[in-house]
Parts: sequence; structure tokens; C-alpha cells
Amino acid sequence: MEEHLLNEFEEFGLNPNKKVLEKCAELLKKYGITPDTLVNHWIGYAATKLNDEAPSMENMISFEKDLSKELSAKAKIKTEPLSESPVMHNITTITQIAEDDELLVGYGTPARKSSVGAKRTSGLEGTPQNKRLAGLGQTYPVHSPSAFSPTTPGTCSKFSTRNNAGEVVVKYPADDTSINWTRSDEKWGPTIQLHGIAETKLTTKYNYMFNRLKDKFDILEEQINDLGDRMKEKLAIEEFEPNNKLKSETFHTIGRICCDATSGSRLNTSSLLLEGTRNTSSGQSVPLDVSQLKEFSFFPGQVVAVGGSNPTGKKMVVTSVTTPPINPVFKTDVSLEAPLNVIVACGPFTLSDDLEFAPLLELIQQINTMLPHLVIIMGPFLDMKNKKVENGDLDCTYHEHFDIVMKELQSKISNSVQVCIIPSWRDVHHRVVYPTPPFQQENKAANFHMFSDPCILNVNGVFIALTSTDILFQLSKEEISVAPHGSDRLGRLVSHLLSQQSFYPLNPASEEMSIDLEQAEDYCKLGFAPHLLFVPSDLRHFIKNVSGCVVVNTERAVKGVSGGTYSRLQITGHDSTVHIRAEIVRL
Repeated sequence: MEEHLLNEFEEFGLNPNKKVLEKCAELLKKYGITPDTLVNHWIGYAATKLNDEAPSMENMISFEKDLSKELSAKAKIKTEPLSESPVMHNITTITQIAEDDELLVGYGTPARKSSVGAKRTSGLEGTPQNKRLAGLGQTYPVHSPSAFSPTTPGTCSKFSTRNNAGEVVVKYPADDTSINWTRSDEKWGPTIQLHGIAETKLTTKYNYMFNRLKDKFDILEEQINDLGDRMKEKLAIEEFEPNNKLKSETFHTIGRICCDATSGSRLNTSSLLLEGTRNTSSGQSVPLDVSQLKEFSFFPGQVVAVGGSNPTGKKMVVTSVTTPPINPVFKTDVSLEAPLNVIVACGPFTLSDDLEFAPLLELIQQINTMLPHLVIIMGPFLDMKNKKVENGDLDCTYHEHFDIVMKELQSKISNSVQVCIIPSWRDVHHRVVYPTPPFQQENKAANFHMFSDPCILNVNGVFIALTSTDILFQLSKEEISVAPHGSDRLGRLVSHLLSQQSFYPLNPASEEMSIDLEQAEDYCKLGFAPHLLFVPSDLRHFIKNVSGCVVVNTERAVKGVSGGTYSRLQITGHDSTVHIRAEIVRL
């Protein structure tokens, strides 16, 4: 039990002592919960109330009170009867709702209920809710980030006095020799192109989150059909059969994994449903009995083909699960005249309770020392979860604050370095929607490039896919799995992205996310395995080869009130062969 707990903590970069593990094991028995549930609750508790402190016996007392309170609240919700029966929709009612929806097309979207959305809405025009700024109208001089935010005692000094800066925490390959990170060819520079559909639609004004119910249904249906064609080839069958077909012999059907809403809980083996397609199963859902499977991995929104029988017509007894095959790495002509040096970092770039951007200035210093050919900087830059932002404690508008940061980057980073800027839905001054449009920056330096989140870049034939959204952490909270002890959980989470051919396969999305399905259909597809995939996450940093794709979780440049990590890579290649060497380094 304690070993299992330690493995769960280590995925978040935590290493609690034996006494803490014993206390956690005691909580598991007391409240009847699993290790991953306890650790996930700890991560949320530490982030919101402890400034991401490590678990200790002192803070375990307050943590147990919080845990008990939340579990009691959930138990109360489960025992309360529903005021009315849940409404079940079929194709006819969906069509009727879609027709009614057209009458509302001119009225805009309903207001978000979440507190995050409320906070964000109040700042959409870039004006923080701060009484000190009521008369704001004057212009602000351009100055360094360290000058426009008062120092918070203790936190900034903790970052400046860290003693592990520059430590290499991960190498790829693990037994690789030392790498010369200084640029070898001053004259040659890479060519950066956006792969796929141009971002024209995202950069123009459009009504995001304005999708009709019927359009959403059609998009989700098309996704199942597209992946279903690949699975037919894999299974060597001509057609799938209805999921509710009364049949005691083995047959194959297809659908999307979803959770039984009447269960009142997260996805588990008792609430597991397979939602069929309109053409094959008339859109009906069937419960799945997975007791005969030795191993499996499911999450809401996952498209799978299942094999088994349905002797009663009401529940399918599953004996096999087939996932879409991962498309091979894209073959292209690689034209690198010299080793391509790359630095990648993901925000936030401020400590959790100040806006001094000291970590960002440290990153700039590292960039100017190594002078890589390419730098990729992902948001959030002005993080909506920063305490000063939450409290509206700024002396200028959100947009003015962000402009100052961009001017600092463009003035301090060498012109010989190509810089790609990727936004985040957590950027408080930007659109809180996914896919997230690129930043619109006036007077942009020639060596700076603005792209959307997510995106795929073609750098001289090397395909680099990236997203600043923490899809791995969100998947880890929703996934249920049975796997052999010691299996690679992080690698499995990544394989979901490649198999589902999507940067964000989770459906319904996390409560804090706003997914525009129409735009996601065009801009969130991951139709092939790229050479490199960057998925920065709060989960523990790693570099892995998954189905021929080198996947990097750089973690974040800042973790709470302490420094985080960034990654540096050296890429060589010729014709269709690409070799990647990489390190994750403490900032």
C-alpha cells in the first residue's frame, strides 16, 4: 500500500517520508478510498491552500479535515434523491432541440456558472477589478518586470537563493554523452512553418462556444466513424454490429466511452457505458461488463471497438477492446544544415504570489548564453491562477501588463534566435477558449512568431507538435485502468492522444475548460505521430519514446513559489531520418 502511494506521489515529483506514507495509508483505510484519489486530492489541496508545499506530518492534520469534509459532501449528494427523472434524448428530440436552437442564434451564449469563468468574464476587456485603478487612464512607461510589482517577502528571495539551478534531471537517451549546447553555425537558421490548416479563422472575430447541439452531435459522430474505419481494417471486418443486439455469440461494435449520469459518480467499472453511433446503434448506449478483461484503460470520450456478447440485450459482456491504431511518424525530407538546438519552456513565469517575472528573466539569460536556433515559450504569461491576478492587485490593465512582458522578451532575446510564442487558456488577458487563438501583437519583432494552442510546426522537415494545456493531468483524473504492476502510466496517457488522433480527446472536457468543438475539429487533430510532442504538465517531468514519437513533459518554469524546469534539445537529421537528444534542466 505504501509503495503504491509513493508511486502516485512520485508522478507529481513528490517524495514524502515514511511517517507521511504511513499516515496516508491510515487515511485510505479510514475513508475507503484509493491511493490515486488521495494523492489527487492532496495535489488540489496543496495548490489552493499550501502554496504547493510538500506533504508533511504538520500539514497532514489540516489535510485530513479537508478530505473528510469533501468526502462527506459527496456522500450527501449521492444519498439525496433526484427531484425528477433524468431526461433521455433520442435522434428525434435532438433534431427538435437543434431546430429550436436556431431561434436563439442571435442571442449569444449563456453565462458560465463556474467561478473561474466569472473571474475571467470580469476581466475580458483587460481591466482588473481593483478600486485603486478606478481612474486608470494614463499610459505606463516600458520598464522591466521586476520594477512593476512589489516584492512579496520571502518568496522572491527563496527563488533567488535556490541552489539547484542548472541541474539536469532527465537525459534522453539516458546514457547519452555530454552535449555542446552552444550554437555551432552562426549563419544557418531554421525555417518555421505552420503545418495543417492556416489559423485565419482563429485570428478573425468569431462567436466561439456558439455551437448548435445538432452540429456538436454531427462532429462527435464523424469522429467515431473516421476512427472506426481504421479499426475495421485492424480487426479485418466489414461492418460493426449494433451494441444492443441480442446475441450470445461474440461480435464487434463501436462507440464512445461515457459515464452513466445516474450513478452520481466519476467513471468506474459500474458506470461504464458505450454510446453507439447513429448509423450502427441508433445512438443508444449500453452498459459494459469488463470483469473478464485482464487489463484495460478507459476515459470519457474515448472511441473504442469492443468485442463480446450481449445475451440479454441490456448489457454487453466484453472480452476484447480495440483502440484506433497509431499512425506512423510522418515521413518527410529533413533538411538540417547543422544540429538544430531548441529550448522549450512553459509558464507560468512568475511565482504564485507575485508578478516580478524573475524566472522569466532567468530563462532569457539562459537563452542568450546558449543562443539556440529556436525557442518555444508557452503560456500562461499572465496566469489567471496567480494570487495577485485573482485579487485584482495590478497597477495596469491585463493587456498593458502582457505588452510589457512581450516587449521585454523582444528587446532582451538576441535577434539571431527564432522565438515561437504559444498562448494558454489560462492567460487572463486572452480568450478563454480551446483551441486558443494566437496572440495579436503589434510591432512584432521579425524573429518572433505567434501560433495557436495547440499547433504543429514544420521546422525544416522536423514536425513538432505542442500544446500548453495540461491534458495529461486531466486525463489522469478521469481514466480508469487495470494494468500490470509497474506499467508505464504516463506513457499510456500519451498513447491515448496518439491513438485518438487528438490533442484533447477528453469528452466531456474538464470543468475548467471551454472547448469549441467546431474549431477543435479543425485545429486539435493529431492525425499522425510527429517527431516531437510537447505536453507540459503538472505531472512529473519525463522524456519518452512512444510509438516512434519523442514525447517531452517539461513541467513548468515555476512550481508554486520555487523554480521549475525547462527542456533543451539537439536535433540532427538527413532525408527522412531524425535523431533527437534532450535534457530537462532546473531553472
